[in-house]
Amino acid sequence: MSTDPRTTGARAAGPVRRRPRDRYRRRLVASLTVFVLVGAVAAIVGSQQGPRLRDVTYDPTGLVSRPAQRVILTANQALQRVSADAVTVTPSAPHTVTSSGNTIAVEFAGPLAYDRSYEIAVAGVRAPGQPATADLRTTITTGSTDVLALVPGTSGAPDRIVRRSLDAGGATTVLQARGITEYARLGRSLVVVRGGDGSSTVEIVPLAGGVQDRGTPVERLTLPTASGRVTALHVADDGASFGFEYADTSTGQSRNVGLYVVDMTGTHLPTAVAEDGRPTTGAVPMTVAQWAYVPRTESALVRTGSDDLVLVDMSGRTDPVRLGSATFLHGFVGSGTTAVVETGTGIVRLDLTDGRRTPITAPAGSTDAPYLGRIAPLTDDTYVRVVGDVRADGTLAQRTVRVDGDRASRLPVRVPDDASVTAVCPSPNAQFLAVTTASASGALVSIVDATSGALEASVDASSVDWCGALPSGDEVG
Repeated sequence: MSTDPRTTGARAAGPVRRRPRDRYRRRLVASLTVFVLVGAVAAIVGSQQGPRLRDVTYDPTGLVSRPAQRVILTANQALQRVSADAVTVTPSAPHTVTSSGNTIAVEFAGPLAYDRSYEIAVAGVRAPGQPATADLRTTITTGSTDVLALVPGTSGAPDRIVRRSLDAGGATTVLQARGITEYARLGRSLVVVRGGDGSSTVEIVPLAGGVQDRGTPVERLTLPTASGRVTALHVADDGASFGFEYADTSTGQSRNVGLYVVDMTGTHLPTAVAEDGRPTTGAVPMTVAQWAYVPRTESALVRTGSDDLVLVDMSGRTDPVRLGSATFLHGFVGSGTTAVVETGTGIVRLDLTDGRRTPITAPAGSTDAPYLGRIAPLTDDTYVRVVGDVRADGTLAQRTVRVDGDRASRLPVRVPDDASVTAVCPSPNAQFLAVTTASASGALVSIVDATSGALEASVDASSVDWCGALPSGDEVG
């Protein structure tokens, strides 16, 4: 047996301990190995299963109120380009499809129906370089609708602007004030015109939870002169500006009657739209017979006092466009690029992009009456019009006619014998109509289905905000 002390000492000390650094290195290598294996397994599984839907984003309110609204589908991995014929929407709705990276955008041509479920299915999606395909499927639900209605005060009570939902009974008071003559939604506020007899005020009322925000002051605009009359209020869809006709009454007479615009991104001071069609501080305003914002734009279509048609950029960034003449502005087709106007020879669709005019189809059932009211466009080929016959006592017996192409049919909208129709205003998606009537007993707004005429809701009111999209000034029913 060896007696070498070096050997004896080594044995006595036991096994050599490994350094901490070695243990750390081994654990790191083991962890990385696990991660690599997990990733490899996930890749194999993914290639066998195909892409999956990770997220869906959309604006329920925008889908029912504006065209060109998108539903974005996001997958859990990058996708090969998705063709339009791979996407189906049920119930059917016109749409286009674009894809990039791991997202698919389904853009709808026009507003969808209120409070309805739509299924979007994408067939055969595939990740680049992977053999497996998968179908993506989701269901979206659009928003419901409501209207803002003006309820005139009685027995000394203030006027009220109320919100009435079509899918629930009752109404919520948004604002109470005396002398309300006009109003419009302005983003998260209301713009309200009050007063008459040449002493109007214009106020911007902040909202919270859909009603007046009592904790935030009301903004009262400084008008061009000490006193004046404000009419024909309209608001741009994006809330960036609003406009109105203004008459200076400070001398006791109506002077400098014309169009003014208020830029909500600037000073909030009314600026005259000059005769050349440009907003110009201190200018003599353009005379207006009718006007309204073109839907989804900051441009306004104006019929001047001399019946000229002018497309005015209310922001002042682009030059005005002259579009000939017209004797009446009826309204806009939902896409916003087409107006329905009346000329000395008939009623036409006016393409606002190139000025092209196309005669509107007017079957006999829509024209064979002494009284012919305003046309309310629904689609390119569909509109509603109120027509009427004269009774023996001189009053009008009115009826509502729907025109689909070359066919006219009567909508079963009941108008009491002692009442007259004052306006027919389509909802933003043309699914419903607000039919306003006036009689000796008061005013009434009936919300009816635009296809069947079935009554959806009614409110004792003189107007609803849907009518704010119609050109105003010289009025017909």
